[in-house]
Amino acid sequence: MVNARERLNAIVCDGLAVDLYYADEANALYSRIGESAHQIDRATFGAFFGSIQLMLGRYLILSTVRLFDRPTSKYQVRSVPAALRLLRDNRDTLAIEQRHGLVSTLVRRGVARDEVSHLSDIELSDFVVDFFENRLSSSTPEGAANACALTRLKTARDKVIAHSEVLISESIPSTTFAEMDSLLDLARCFVAAVGFGYLSSAHETDDGHNFLASDARRSTICLTRLLERAGVIPASGYGAEAFAQLGHLAG
Repeated sequence: MVNARERLNAIVCDGLAVDLYYADEANALYSRIGESAHQIDRATFGAFFGSIQLMLGRYLILSTVRLFDRPTSKYQVRSVPAALRLLRDNRDTLAIEQRHGLVSTLVRRGVARDEVSHLSDIELSDFVVDFFENRLSSSTPEGAANACALTRLKTARDKVIAHSEVLISESIPSTTFAEMDSLLDLARCFVAAVGFGYLSSAHETDDGHNFLASDARRSTICLTRLLERAGVIPASGYGAEAFAQLGHLAG
């Protein structure tokens, strides 16, 4: 029988953290190609990078929605809602291993320290669940935009990417990259808070530097260096310097 902590670890560290890394990587690569689109087209590489960007965009949608899939009785998923359900159902037995780190992560996201510092561990677990559920709920001011964006992304995934339905293009609601960034940032916050608070797995520094987001930029820095060496964009040295800096942080 797998205990609650092991199940939470499987969801957060083995599932969410990995999916979030690839979502951040796809997002960064997509954006980097877009930033140099004019130069890429001028260098006659537009067809290749355009296809890569299309695949990255589809994968980004799939990855983002996957982070927030609702658990069902039929399927066990590794998502934020699945972890929230596990936290609520096991609030009496799941220990908060790093209370200070959990509170600090919430404070960096706008929670008043006085609001949570006096709570018992069970009350703090309830607060954590409510905090994240409210940011995904269409009935709360904090979550309305995220809920709406997630609904549109699910529509795109289910009706366009996963299944080739015959649709009128105007009937497919569009989602902005800012909205996807908001959802990815919420997932980063969740992994940082719950991963460290309940599992002692650090994903973020005290000043808010997120290890996952930084590591996911490695391939983007490589792309920048490739474009520079191919003469598509001017050599700035940024790619090499940024890659070296990431190596320093990782070490």
